[in-house]
Amino acid sequence: MTKSRTLLPDEPVGAETESPVDLPSRHWYKALAQGIINKDPVQETLLPLLDQVVTDLNAPVQRVPWRGVEVWRAPTTHIPTAHVPVTYVPATHGVYLYGEVGRGKSLLMQMIFDSVSVTEKRRVHFHPFMEELHQRMHHSRPPKNVDWMLYVASQLSAEARLLCFDEFYITTIADGILLGRLLEALFYCGVTLCATSNWAPDHLFQDGFNRSSVLPFIALLKKRIHVCELGHGVDWRRQTPPSDKAAATPEGLFTHLTKSRPHPTSILLRHVPVPVQGMANGVFWFEFTELCSRTLGRAEYMNLCNQARAVIISGLHKLSADGADMAMRFVVLVDLLYEHQIPLQIYSHLELEEICQEGPAAFAWRRSVSRIHELSRLHHSDHE
Repeated sequence: MTKSRTLLPDEPVGAETESPVDLPSRHWYKALAQGIINKDPVQETLLPLLDQVVTDLNAPVQRVPWRGVEVWRAPTTHIPTAHVPVTYVPATHGVYLYGEVGRGKSLLMQMIFDSVSVTEKRRVHFHPFMEELHQRMHHSRPPKNVDWMLYVASQLSAEARLLCFDEFYITTIADGILLGRLLEALFYCGVTLCATSNWAPDHLFQDGFNRSSVLPFIALLKKRIHVCELGHGVDWRRQTPPSDKAAATPEGLFTHLTKSRPHPTSILLRHVPVPVQGMANGVFWFEFTELCSRTLGRAEYMNLCNQARAVIISGLHKLSADGADMAMRFVVLVDLLYEHQIPLQIYSHLELEEICQEGPAAFAWRRSVSRIHELSRLHHSDHE
């Protein structure tokens, strides 16, 4: 006789299981009952699918040889020979969660991550992962007659049967082509992919040059994993931070945080010298143009994140469509600060929403505005 369990408050009838299996739905209803999250019907409709992804991942698998590398397969799965056409792809599941900012995409993905019982799992922000991928490609030495990308994917799969990407999007044609090859190889290796994004797959790299080169990657993404939209709703991150007289000016905030006056100098981000208005005790104050108009990218901004405990940026100005490069550098920087949960305070004579309203970076900018509001609240909670 099966023993029933008591439902959590607000948990629907039918959510019972024969055993207390750890599933995303259990995490979600528990957080709801504890008041950690608010009830969101769109999120709730996705819970059965997320539960299925976790259930499939928790099924037993083993590492077996294939085409000169090792891959994950169920114990009863037939392993194809090297003569099987390249179109063969083992059954692989995953989920791609996209929607407006603050809709709970990262929350749901974390619930998947926490529910999976396997130890070979990894959650990583998209920018650091791409830097790592380039390094792996450069240093890998596959055996003779072994596909280079398949070799790299096999190494990644040994570390992570579940690979979770935060803020999945494509900024360069090179990244798009590389990702297409990598994802196909990861699927062959038995990896489950979960990702969050503000873009539907069909909108990735939408205004990019030579976009046709990444269309096969987008088609593969849509074919191999479940694409789920978190429709319009409340941005749970967007709140007005408490007032703080010390933060009225960048000079005042810098002095408040460091107990010292700012002195202009420069900082070396990898090999690039960047002027700063002040830096002390892990607090950095930059002018927007100095930080976002130079030839800086993911690697340089990651180097900043490794040194900073708070960042101040002043002098943000109106950006036209011609300023897309500056805008995208700023978006990358905000993404990395958000990933590292480093407080950020922005100063401008314009509202953030007014700074970049046109051009290919406009949508990405709107997403960053929501994150800036959250990072500015970190400043208040950490330093009040």
